[in-house]
Amino acid sequence: MKYFLYLILVISTFLSLAHATNSSELDLVKPKIVGGEIAREGDWPWMTALVSTQNEISTSLTVAGTQYNSDPFSNAPSGQATAAMVDCGIGDTSCNLAENKICLIARGEIDFSVKVDNCQAGGGIGAIIFNNTTGSISGTLGDNFSGNIPVVAISQADGLILLNELDSLATINISEQFAITQSANCGASLIGDKWVLTAAHCVEGANINILKVNIGEFDLSDGAHNAKAIKHIYIHPDYNEGSNLNNDIALIELVETVDHSPISLLDYDTSKQLALANSAVTVIGWGNVKPYGPNDESPPNSQPDELRQVELSLLSNEDCKDILADAYTELDVGIENKIYSSNQVGITDSMICANYVGNDEKGSCQGDSGGPLVVNTNQGWQQIGIVSYGVGCADADFPDVYARVGQFTDWINSITQGIAVEPSPDFAITPQNTAQTQQLTITNNSNITASLTFTLEADKMGSTGFSLNSENCSILAAKQSCQIQVNFDAKTVGQHRMKIIIDSTDINIPASSYFITAEAIAANNEINTQLSGGSTELLWLSGGDQKWLLDNTEAAIVSGDINDNQQSSVMLTFTGAGSLSFDWAVSSEENTEDANAPFDALYLIIDGEKVDFISGEIAFTEVTITDLTEGAHQVTWLYKKDEAASEGKDQGYLKNVIFTPVEKPVVQPTLLTEESASKSSGGSVYISLFILALACLRRRQLR
Repeated sequence: MKYFLYLILVISTFLSLAHATNSSELDLVKPKIVGGEIAREGDWPWMTALVSTQNEISTSLTVAGTQYNSDPFSNAPSGQATAAMVDCGIGDTSCNLAENKICLIARGEIDFSVKVDNCQAGGGIGAIIFNNTTGSISGTLGDNFSGNIPVVAISQADGLILLNELDSLATINISEQFAITQSANCGASLIGDKWVLTAAHCVEGANINILKVNIGEFDLSDGAHNAKAIKHIYIHPDYNEGSNLNNDIALIELVETVDHSPISLLDYDTSKQLALANSAVTVIGWGNVKPYGPNDESPPNSQPDELRQVELSLLSNEDCKDILADAYTELDVGIENKIYSSNQVGITDSMICANYVGNDEKGSCQGDSGGPLVVNTNQGWQQIGIVSYGVGCADADFPDVYARVGQFTDWINSITQGIAVEPSPDFAITPQNTAQTQQLTITNNSNITASLTFTLEADKMGSTGFSLNSENCSILAAKQSCQIQVNFDAKTVGQHRMKIIIDSTDINIPASSYFITAEAIAANNEINTQLSGGSTELLWLSGGDQKWLLDNTEAAIVSGDINDNQQSSVMLTFTGAGSLSFDWAVSSEENTEDANAPFDALYLIIDGEKVDFISGEIAFTEVTITDLTEGAHQVTWLYKKDEAASEGKDQGYLKNVIFTPVEKPVVQPTLLTEESASKSSGGSVYISLFILALACLRRRQLR
């Protein structure tokens, strides 16, 4: 799934050192269990896995009588194909040699779905995709894949063997079983009733129709049928993935209350005392088990099915800062002689650190994110942290970093026992001098009726243009919901962010807050001239952190020169039914592990809905949108960067944008005879002659 490829994340507080390094980029990762032991089933009844479930897929591949190990792609169709193999390279173009054959395709640069489409476009009846690195492929063809040929994945070694077996008869078989399987992406913990605690980075952008929660899980190889549906996800309003993963915490509300024992949360002051005493703690999860250092390449996935645990020691934040500063200095001293101080490593009061004391490599790693760090107190096991990030995995010089749950008691209570704003999309990118309205649902999770007030507070951007209508929510009964209206008037170009503060007159109902963001962009006459010849019916606008620019070498436009966690947008507005065609291209960092979770990408947004994206090295490709209906339309191309590295030219491109309206049938007027005109109008000859003259005039104008 797109939202869960969190294998490598570079913290932007450290980005200056990571991106400035010319040798190898620091590998700052979100953690997993390394060097621990298998947990005992039943010890952690509140332990939770964030999972995706699917019907089990069975695949087989036989070539020239030899059976090869194969893996399925998610969203691939079932079916069987038998034919000779043909080499289709990396599948970046239609494979003209594939008629009635099976395509052998190398992994690299192109989305898996595009590779398969190009195979089928050339007449291929099946596809085999082999890896370009060691290890297996865990890939998807995407939710919108429309092909119907069977596809399997094989190892790099087997792919090289099959390249010498071209023209041999191959048989692919893919069948969907009735058994349900699950795969864990992150950990979490049940804190009571229908509430689950996890890391914000685990659920940012998650689709609650796909993501599920499995509470009390131990062995991921079974128990998928126990996964529970999610109602809402609440991410901390001050979570900042772009800086140092500060406030990396989120709440998941389940559709129904579950009957499992919850874990209690440790308060902030006690967590500080335990950290000063270097108390023993335990981290639990299904993360990878292979260690590696900050300059090592991340090893292949090694996530176990059975839950694992490892005992670590807490560090005070001061000690953690000093250790990290020394470690970063050691990494960079031979490169640019840079020395780091303790206040440059990004550790805040919202975090707590832990490491393993000893010579063994032990700690958390990819796949453990969101899981609990627990401590055994005189009140039993309590949760002190949430797995957030680390540098490498189980490297003795780099302590693991956790969100400190005691820092978030008020926020947790404001959602679970107070007034919560159900998560809602931000305002769509808005043309200057236009307005948008959005409805926000407010829920009273307390047990008493609340009298509420709503106020807007500008953040450091000094944002303007927002207003509220909250009269429907001034009184809200317990366990009930209402809606407030948020308006955005896009008079001022730029990005805008406001905090909605919710207060109750009853001190027993915790207060809450919610951020709403919007962006206004301005008309761009240069782009209008470049792409639409100065048309008054097609209006172009551009904005974001940097606006799009002319690229006269291609008679195209190109996204602005942006940095990490920034975006550059261009929008076309027009009215009417018809089709829109354009050529787009991109040169960007690509997520080769999961094509549905791009690192940097060029997105297509039609009337506020993301419908497609391209990422990696994609040459100009024509796209046609044929189902545009009557009314006003806004089509946006958005180049967006993540928080880490850059590759290629790091830009998106657009040209040959053409809107073709639907031709309306010409209605030929009916000429009335003098006699019929007289009958319908009281017999006036003058009226009939006047109608005839108008009809003739209309016919001349329509030619």
